[in-house]
Amino acid sequence: MRTSLLSVDAISLDFQPSENLSEDIVSTYVDTLRRGDQLPPVRVRYDGTNYFLEDGFHRIQAMRLTGVAQTEAEIHPGTIAEMEAEFSRALRATLDMLKRS
Repeated sequence: MRTSLLSVDAISLDFQPSENLSEDIVSTYVDTLRRGDQLPPVRVRYDGTNYFLEDGFHRIQAMRLTGVAQTEAEIHPGTIAEMEAEFSRALRATLDMLKRS
């Protein structure tokens, strides 16, 4: 997948509440960034106007805390409603699988 450089501030975090973030994981990423190392690209959905973060919430939080202005991102077309629907389907499938085990 090809990546593009995006402004960290242009990426919406509406898909996942911040209370779901693990402070330990964010701290590890902050340390990584302060050492000058790079983090893997995040994945976003673009609806023609907004970039919605799909994967990389801990990385984006660490970037914001350390003042990183831009990040590499995999950009896929789609809306937040589509992301929510896919998440719901995956969650239902996982719960069904657990019930059968």
